[in-house]
Amino acid sequence: MKNHQKTWKNYHLFAEQRGELVVDQIHLFAGIENRLVLDVGCGDGGTSKKFAESGARVTAIDIQPVAPELFTNLKVKYFSSALKDTNFDKTKFDIIIMQDVLEHLPDPDSAIKKVRNLLSDTGLIYISTPNRLSILNFISDPHWNLPFVAIFSRKWVKLFVRNIFRKDRRTRQDWAALLSLFQLRKLTRKNQIEIKFINSFTAKYLFQKPESIICNSAHLKIARWIKQSRWEKWIYRIVNDKFGFFNYFINPTWYIIGKPR
Repeated sequence: MKNHQKTWKNYHLFAEQRGELVVDQIHLFAGIENRLVLDVGCGDGGTSKKFAESGARVTAIDIQPVAPELFTNLKVKYFSSALKDTNFDKTKFDIIIMQDVLEHLPDPDSAIKKVRNLLSDTGLIYISTPNRLSILNFISDPHWNLPFVAIFSRKWVKLFVRNIFRKDRRTRQDWAALLSLFQLRKLTRKNQIEIKFINSFTAKYLFQKPESIICNSAHLKIARWIKQSRWEKWIYRIVNDKFGFFNYFINPTWYIIGKPR
């Protein structure tokens, strides 16, 4: 099995572990029980499931079908739909999850605008998304394990992955294009969202439950080796929650909480 195929397999396999991470991250800022939660791009449904098990009332949407038995006996409403096509009338959500989804959307600006309109005045938006300008992603992008792809637009990602490296020759709409922190800050400011990094908390989680963060098999081995060697303290010193060089050009993935301004 090719490296990028193993990465996607692990992404599906560890869906619930990633959900546990998001629940714990949200708990830093708010309670979850009886809160209205919207999980945008719910994927395999692991995060929706964990929020429902924590007592939230969850609405999950994804353009791809999710196995209905996953949500048996849980407070989850599931819709197979794109975000732009959803209509929740006047419903306002307390928590909106955009976990590893923003880079897959063809119009991130419209997506951020829509979720901002769906958010209650005291609500939270959770965003995790890879960094386009990360040196680490430049060497090996998070979706295809290829060099250079991270900095390309969607059109060039498709050309590079499909026609040059021949990683995926299928007909598909989703050719993930990453955002830079410059772009992300512009989008959130435009839509009156104040953002805060929670990378430091997530870094500690990395060495406790690496499967909740890492999908690449080689990267998992590295994380476990770092912990066994007791070098994780050096990672903690590097990772931070400031709008500085680390988060603009090194951090491969941001973990962010947004609040309405």
